[in-house]
Amino acid sequence: MSAPACPRCAHSVGPFGVQDAGCMFCRDKNRQINASVRAGRYTGTTATLLRAFKYHGRDELDDVFGRILFDALQLADWTGTVDALVIVPTHWRHSLRRAYYAPALLARNLSRRTKIPIAPILRRVTGGPHQFNVPHSERAANIRGKFSTIPGVHIDGATLCLIDDVSTTGATLDECARVLRRTGAAAVFAAVATRVDADRITDDV
Repeated sequence: MSAPACPRCAHSVGPFGVQDAGCMFCRDKNRQINASVRAGRYTGTTATLLRAFKYHGRDELDDVFGRILFDALQLADWTGTVDALVIVPTHWRHSLRRAYYAPALLARNLSRRTKIPIAPILRRVTGGPHQFNVPHSERAANIRGKFSTIPGVHIDGATLCLIDDVSTTGATLDECARVLRRTGAAAVFAAVATRVDADRITDDV
């Protein structure tokens, strides 16, 4: 599953494709995520396993992705600063359609391995189409305003790490990070099971 990846956006890069400001896919963008890690690229066998985990009841695959993602977190220089893991939430109506929510299983696996607690501080406040049903050029606009922190939470100065199963354009992670920063988070990182490379992004991924 491993391949060289940008430490800022987790996009695949060549050996000389990363600079201090990120790679060609993120350095000119106002990203809300400080840095990211991934278990693998969304391609081939990894993509097949991710779909089985996400959609087809293969909940035991949380341990496969969790183990590899834990190894990636061990190599990141920021992991030791993280105060809590934050699951990228789904709307409650969507959660009724599945026996489990893959990012939540992944977060629990990582929490056991890292001893970093999960903070239930983020919620999705509106439903609407999933990101994979929206053209990738419209995903940032589609996701804007769909998350909020739970009333009464206090995260001033906290360093948080978002957990998700797949990142395509990064719009969902950025929107979650924007909301967390607005509420007081000092830094927001991300750990994802898979990252879709730009040349593989289609309107159904």
